Order: sequence, then structure tokens, then C-alpha cells
Amino acid sequence: MLKVLHIVGDSKFGGGSLIVMQLAGLAKRQGWHVDVLTTDASFQRALTASGIGVVELDCIWREIRPLRDLRGLFTLAQFLGRAGYTVVHTHTSKAGFVGRVAAKLAGIPIVLHTVHGFAFHEESSPLTIRIYAAMERLAAHAADCVVTVSEYHRDWANRLGIGNADKVVAIPNGIPAARVRSGRSRAVTRASLDIADGECVILSCGRLAPQKGLEYLLQAVPLFRSRLSRPLKVLLVGDGPARGGLETLAKNLGILQDVRFLGFRSDIGELLEAADLVVLPSLWEGLSIALLEAMAARKPIVATSIGSNLEVTQRGATAVLVPPRDARALAEAIVRLASTPKEADRLAEAAFDRYTANYTEERMLNGYLDRYQQLLRRRQLLCQGQHP
Repeated sequence: MLKVLHIVGDSKFGGGSLIVMQLAGLAKRQGWHVDVLTTDASFQRALTASGIGVVELDCIWREIRPLRDLRGLFTLAQFLGRAGYTVVHTHTSKAGFVGRVAAKLAGIPIVLHTVHGFAFHEESSPLTIRIYAAMERLAAHAADCVVTVSEYHRDWANRLGIGNADKVVAIPNGIPAARVRSGRSRAVTRASLDIADGECVILSCGRLAPQKGLEYLLQAVPLFRSRLSRPLKVLLVGDGPARGGLETLAKNLGILQDVRFLGFRSDIGELLEAADLVVLPSLWEGLSIALLEAMAARKPIVATSIGSNLEVTQRGATAVLVPPRDARALAEAIVRLASTPKEADRLAEAAFDRYTANYTEERMLNGYLDRYQQLLRRRQLLCQGQHP
């Protein structure tokens, strides 16, 4: 039986983790044995609940410490050398570098890496981009295929000389429609959150981390609050290292009565059903799962004009895009959509059409399966009984 290992390391459970779970499910449906190497407890629980194997090997850490990282690399290479995996598929920047090199040292037949977002991004300094691009070029030599989750990042990789046009391919993220399906009515969900039916609910989902730019959404609240014709509630769904600072900012801005920090929630479909607008003020992304969720749920969206958002929304044809780090522009966009329901509905329908045409789970998984099969054929493993 063909054995597949996804390597994630100690990265926290988030949007990229959902993609890994979808890929693990794909492998299971092919009749392959699949494991995920992760030390994050939340991710481990989700994998176990889905019947996916967990490898709890503490060898990849987010913090860069060269000597420890080198020991971790050789620990991983030794494990891979005896574990019998045919395919190693790495994810995230640190696990991607360590995992690819270790897999190469261990002689793994097929090595893939998915770029959920480079270690550098649109706000990185030129020096940072040069350093990390050099590391990505080195790691690309250890992989048979590098997958970017957007065309934008594939083109950026090509410009930086990371891999080549044959090795680097774009397979955009996709989500199942069922992920945003609501099991409760809008009224019931709002009542459970103590939100009146007439209130304007603004929803933002994602890990509470600096890259999400949520401080600009909070700064926008005093700018648009008095301009809306009805009371409002801003729901922040998720958890992370920025939560304490965001709660302090909300208090200092005097908007605690308008903002709810809901923490991690599994009822995304219900929350989207209860929302009027989705606002995603990210400073950078690989390809935002929260954006795809809003599109699949037919919600009007305000997002930032970062590279992958421009791609997904067809340069603003399916959402209102504003510059990053601009609270005033966020406020103006929110007032515009809240005040023009016909325009909001038009954008929501256009976003849904864009999702169904380009960002479904089926489309994404077919792209990965095709790539797996091409690499297996190249290594002549399909004809050796390793594929069902």
C-alpha cells in the first residue's frame, strides 16, 4: 500500500490545516495509508476524529534556532528513512524547508511542498525577500513539485527563480459547500448570540494574528458606527496571539459594546448565515479560506487589495477591496455596502458564482490528484502495484 506523510510541524491549527485534512481525506479515498506529522494538540484532535493517522515527532519548530533545527532535521531524516513512506508532502515555510531536505536525505521517492504563503510577503523588506527566496530556491531542489495556492504566488516564485515553470504549479485552495451550510436559521443563531434581528452584523473570521490586520477593523468602528442606520455588532471569530492586544484596543476605543470576541468556533455556517457583511482586513495571505467561505455563503465582502485577494475577486468584481492598513477606507466600504443592499446582493451573487466556478473542494482535490498521479507515473510506481 502506498504510504503518504503530510508534514506540518508545530504550526497552529488554521486555514492551512483544513487544506491538509482535505488532502489526507483524498489519500484515504484512494486506498492509501496517510499520516500527518503535527505537534499541535487541536490539529491532532481534528485528525484523530477524522480517522487520519498522527505522527507526533517533535522535530520542527517555528522559532529559528540553527543548531536545534539541524538536530531536528536529522531526527526527521532518520525517521523517514525507516518509516517506508512513498510520498512526503510538506506544508508551511519552516516545515517545508526542513521536511523537504530531510525527505531528500532519506531517499523518499516523491516529495511535494505546498506554499500556503511564503515566509516573505507583500510587506517584507527587500532584504528579507532575498534571504527567504534564496532558502526557497535551495529547498525547491529537494522537491519534485512545489504547489502554490494562488496564481499570484506562482508568478512571484517564477520571478524570484524558485523552481521552474515545470516544477512550480498553482492549485488554488478550495472548500466544500457543506462547510458553510447552516443547520440553524438566521434568527436562531442571532438569538443565541443575543443579537436583535434588526442589528447589522459584521463578521470577520480567522486566526487573531498580526497578519490579519484586525486592529484596522476595530479602528474603523468609531468611524462608521454613527453613519449606519441601525445598531451594529462586530463578531471576531478565532483565537491567537493578538487577542489580548485587540481586546485592549477595543476597550481604549470605547467600542466593547459593539465588538464580540467569540474565540474558536466550529459553526462557521451558522455565523455566516447570521451575518450581514464579512470584513477581512488582512495585510497578507496565501489564499484566504475565510474569503472563500464568505463567497460560498453568498455574503457581501469587504477585503484588502493584496495580491491573492485581487486574484480571487477578479480585481474587485466580486467584493469591495480597500488598501491594507486603512481604517478610513474600511469604514467607507462598510457604510457603502450597508447602505446599498442591492449592490451588496449583486456582489454576493457574483462572489458565489466565482466560488462555484473556481474554488470548490472538488476542483482543488482533482488538481492535487492529477499531480500525485503524474509524479507516481514518472517514478513508475503506478505500475508496481502501489496505486489501487
